[in-house]
Amino acid sequence: MPKETVIKQESSLIVELIGLAGAGKTTVSRALSQRDERIQVAADLELRKKEHIPIFVGNAPSLLPVFLRRCPPSRWFTWDEIKAMVYLKGWPKVLKQQASNDNAVILLDHGPVFKLAMLQAFGPERLESGIFETWWNNMFKQWATTLDMVIWLDAPDTNLVERINFRSQRHIVKGKSEQEAGDFLIRYRTSYKQILAKLEANGGPTILQFDTCQLSIEQIVDELLAAFNSRRGENLS
Repeated sequence: MPKETVIKQESSLIVELIGLAGAGKTTVSRALSQRDERIQVAADLELRKKEHIPIFVGNAPSLLPVFLRRCPPSRWFTWDEIKAMVYLKGWPKVLKQQASNDNAVILLDHGPVFKLAMLQAFGPERLESGIFETWWNNMFKQWATTLDMVIWLDAPDTNLVERINFRSQRHIVKGKSEQEAGDFLIRYRTSYKQILAKLEANGGPTILQFDTCQLSIEQIVDELLAAFNSRRGENLS
């Protein structure tokens, strides 16, 4: 009798693309999507999208005890910081549902690593209080088991500042002195390193790092597509 052929579905991946401004995230993201139609850039939490409102409403109340904790005096959370914390709490479920329905690479821009790094580097001082330690640890554990891979693009500060100054997008360090721009980039880069170390300590994602001054976009994309295929194979074995 002929052998029955068993076809395995490829496993989906949840991948975040991170990097400082000017590192080339948009270019790499666009190139990846053009090379492989299974690569999907995931949406961020946007309250103007009706389907996102229930997610916000469902997760925001659980954060009230966090927001209302008594801690050393500091400024209050901005609206963007509140949305980031709701995203960090509720978005893993959204992504896992999306990944279960598609044999795809779900690509995150301004995802959890970005949001955690932003909150750590520039959030209110109350987040540094020991009162928030449990919240931080919960976020690290949650996202360490959600993300499969993090792609970290970087370049020397001089190159980043030059790119920021010559592109059309607005940025906080655009036109600033070399010292001011350098301090900002160092602060953000240090926060990224610390967040990734915490995720790794919780058994977190594979981290792939590229210097966009050393490799072309085509070389980076080739390496990433190979890494995606390899990781899919590992998930199926």
